[in-house]
Amino acid sequence: MSYQGKTSVNNIFMTGATGVMGARLLLEMLRTTDAMVYCLSRAKSAADAAERINALVDVYDTVQDSKDQRWRIVPVLGNLIEPQFGLAEDVYQELTESTDIVYHCAANVSLIASFKKLKPTNVDAVATMVEFCLCGQIPLIFVSSFSVIGDDLYHDVTMLETELDRGQNFPDLNYERSKFEAETLIHNASERGLNWAIVRPGNIWGDSQTGAYPLFETKVKGIYYEIIKTLVETGLTYTSEENFDISPVDYVSQATLFVGLNIHQTNHQTYHLTSRAPITYNQLVQGVRNKGYRIDEVPSEDYFSAIKDTRIMRDGKVYRSMFTDFAGMLMNEFEDLDLTEKGRWDTSAITGLLAGTFVQYPDFDQTIMNRYLDYCEQRGWINSVASQGPQAEILSQDDDDDEDYFIGQR
Repeated sequence: MSYQGKTSVNNIFMTGATGVMGARLLLEMLRTTDAMVYCLSRAKSAADAAERINALVDVYDTVQDSKDQRWRIVPVLGNLIEPQFGLAEDVYQELTESTDIVYHCAANVSLIASFKKLKPTNVDAVATMVEFCLCGQIPLIFVSSFSVIGDDLYHDVTMLETELDRGQNFPDLNYERSKFEAETLIHNASERGLNWAIVRPGNIWGDSQTGAYPLFETKVKGIYYEIIKTLVETGLTYTSEENFDISPVDYVSQATLFVGLNIHQTNHQTYHLTSRAPITYNQLVQGVRNKGYRIDEVPSEDYFSAIKDTRIMRDGKVYRSMFTDFAGMLMNEFEDLDLTEKGRWDTSAITGLLAGTFVQYPDFDQTIMNRYLDYCEQRGWINSVASQGPQAEILSQDDDDDEDYFIGQR
């Protein structure tokens, strides 16, 4: 595969190489470019950094076809949140002079952290990267998030790729706010001569061809994989016709690389790397059922009430997962608000840019779902269909009731 019309690059500087998306993007760089890739790392030594980076690339490189290209990965020891990334002056200057393009993927992706905690990595470090790029007249490709839609997520609107500030607010949406502020900062730097392009990935899932995803190798897991785990472990679900974005990591990475290597065409543009035809949550659950897993529907009000009151029981114990904890926190914090997701994202610009290229969004179907589930089973994230185990029970709200439990829809 090749990126026709691509900008010639010899040296790439990237951050976030050990993240969910960054590692797959790095693999794509090794497979489709000849560039040296300089990866900022907080590791204590170059050897430790290389080991960590290679471990993440290995997750995605299931056929090990990048092994003979790994020599092009050059760890750069530093810290994203320090001035000039904590680099010695001569190292910093050499990087600004030799780098052809920057891919800034690193972020604190916690959905529950305070804005104060998120700001150093998600906003201040972007300002530092802007200065780096301006110093060397280097194009910046910034990985943002479709969550910059803010609370418009809960309104019946479509966010355009040309939009940033559409009047949305960020009440207790700290991660979302941090990405919005970072984008604003980059836009403002245009007046100082910054060349940039922004991509806004959706919910990043595994590789659509292999199912591969770093289920255990990163600190923060995608909440959607926690949903899959909870579905399989409890055998219970609520019902919802809400759209459920699935953005395969191979598509997101290939599209991001393409955007950067065609910066002459994409300069000062933003692209939504989201599903062009989102499925619903109910369709996602049906995909898990189609694989053979037993999952019963519970009225949504009963399901979320049971989560809030910790009344879901499995093997005689209260069942908890990252998903149930997160859902419980949302219910406690936004008890009186309608959090039904109604927002949509236009993808006209990215569709036009990629038309006629090998980079295309893979239409989500049962084949891809099976790849994801098979991979989760192989890695021990979920049990197999045959070993799914007993279904969870929901404890009655009336502890004195003779019927202590009900299962599914009874």
